[in-house]
Amino acid sequence: MLSRRSVLLLTLALAPLPVVPAAAAEAPISVEGAPGGPILGSAPTTVTLQLSPEAARAIRKLPDRASEGPAVRLSIQGVKAPAGTSVHVFVNLPGAVGDTPTSDFHYVGNIISFEDPAPGSAGDDVLFDPAPALRSLKKAERLLPGDTLAWTLAVVPGSAPADVSIPVDKVVLSITPQSR
Repeated sequence: MLSRRSVLLLTLALAPLPVVPAAAAEAPISVEGAPGGPILGSAPTTVTLQLSPEAARAIRKLPDRASEGPAVRLSIQGVKAPAGTSVHVFVNLPGAVGDTPTSDFHYVGNIISFEDPAPGSAGDDVLFDPAPALRSLKKAERLLPGDTLAWTLAVVPGSAPADVSIPVDKVVLSITPQSR
């Protein structure tokens, strides 16, 4: 039986282990774009992101299982929606409207504003994991292999006045390769 002192002495007696440098992590791939105007209650807005060759390759090669692939994040920044407003987000469905079903393959998520933005505030930044929608589209062979992804933001009818205008600063897609 070993005592604490024996374990300490045994530990000190061992030769130092060689230090092996960790493999350099691949840098995240990021693309961004700004909408041409605000999200309107009467008309959705679509932001098309021009993918770099690396980003396009990573999207095309998304594996079926999340545990095997890169982390994919969509950040919608500077959203200034009035309290109670709900905005649906879709990928590669420019014809989406606020009442497009959330069961659609293209559905990414929902932005819900709980408070009116403070005067002069930068707005809210909302983070999504679009990988499930991208995987579903890929599996159903509906993800186009091109070099763009279009993100449509549509106000859910009845959640805001029909004449609402919701500013958005930018949309950022980032892909962080899985460390090996």
